[in-house]
Amino acid sequence: MFKSIGLQVLKNSRIKNGTIYGIGQIVNLISPLVVMPYLVAICEKEGLGKIGVGFSFALIFNVLVDYGSYINGTKAIAITRNNLEVINQKIVSIYVMKFFLLVILLFAAFFLIWFVPFFNQEQMVFFFSLSYVLGQVINPTWVFQGLENYKWISFINIVSKLIYVVGVFTFINTKDDYKYVNAYLGLGLIVSSSIGLLYLIKKYNLRFYSTVSKDALVLLRQEFSLTISQLFLSFYQYLPIMIISYLGGNVMAGQYRIIDQIVMIFRTYLQMFFNFIYADVCLQIHKNLKHGITHWLRYYGLNYAVVVLLVIVAFVCTKPILLFFNIGSDELVQMNVFFKTGLIIPLFMAVSIALKQLLFALDKNKEYINITIGSSVFSMLVFFIFIKNVGLQGAFLATIFIEIVVIVLYCIVLKPLIRLKK
Repeated sequence: MFKSIGLQVLKNSRIKNGTIYGIGQIVNLISPLVVMPYLVAICEKEGLGKIGVGFSFALIFNVLVDYGSYINGTKAIAITRNNLEVINQKIVSIYVMKFFLLVILLFAAFFLIWFVPFFNQEQMVFFFSLSYVLGQVINPTWVFQGLENYKWISFINIVSKLIYVVGVFTFINTKDDYKYVNAYLGLGLIVSSSIGLLYLIKKYNLRFYSTVSKDALVLLRQEFSLTISQLFLSFYQYLPIMIISYLGGNVMAGQYRIIDQIVMIFRTYLQMFFNFIYADVCLQIHKNLKHGITHWLRYYGLNYAVVVLLVIVAFVCTKPILLFFNIGSDELVQMNVFFKTGLIIPLFMAVSIALKQLLFALDKNKEYINITIGSSVFSMLVFFIFIKNVGLQGAFLATIFIEIVVIVLYCIVLKPLIRLKK
């Protein structure tokens, strides 16, 4: 009986792909947890705060070099996956666009680092953090997501994080080495992504074609508004640590980074789940609207139950989790309050990310763009006021408030479609 069930599981492609994808994502989730206690011990919370600010700097630039590839690019490949000519042109034109953007963004980054005092004070951290941006430009995960090739996605995740972890434990030995940490993160992504891209070049015989520059410019125009919305979203996600560093110093930024890293595990898991089912949801909705929405609802209903269970476990185990991150006994009570407040965020984030996927799948990009830009601008004001008046806990309260606002706005847009399903 068990043998029969095992064979059925192995034959189920969705379960098999989920297992393969999950292995890579587990490594993705665990690697920061492995290195962070070590970084706190060696570089202290001040160094960790600086590392976190540099990482957030890189993530904001990553949004710009992605330029819609993980949304519309993945969706286009998922729908036309059997047309090799279309796939070839789509991959090549998007990469040309990405490298064009990289050149422009590097000039912008160098300008900020050299001439803005906040960045210039720790210029080495920001320069080394740019290696992660280069790795993201090369990263072909968006292609593999559209093709639902989860073996290669897992390969890229595992190899990149293995290089990162080995680099940190081997070469980060003194307090001043904090400036090199993000370089190993970037190096890992560059190496693993380059291998994945070479595989695609060979498999699909990727070559430049006569109108590739024209197609890249068309993509730049088409994806501009969506990318601007994603840029504002990245401000909402990654600027808080910079605001905290500016208002409260790098020690407070380090405290925020520890708690945010745990919350980020949930965000990474939710994004992983988003990416895993996105191509399938788009395909199902493309075939039949009502069936596709039911398909989406079934996925995210189960996923929300998992998130709630994980949050409960983390809430119960707050003290050992904080001790694992080398939090001193004198800070434990205060950090315990911050951590439990932060754990509320994933409960709302799980809902907002699920609704966001439905907006994309239903081609409600314009509505999404307007909501994202508006809520992100509003969030910066909320973050600044909350952090300045409440302190570190204000950052988590502000995030909860903004997530609720976004969920309400998404529901207003989707309400007519929900009625249609019924």
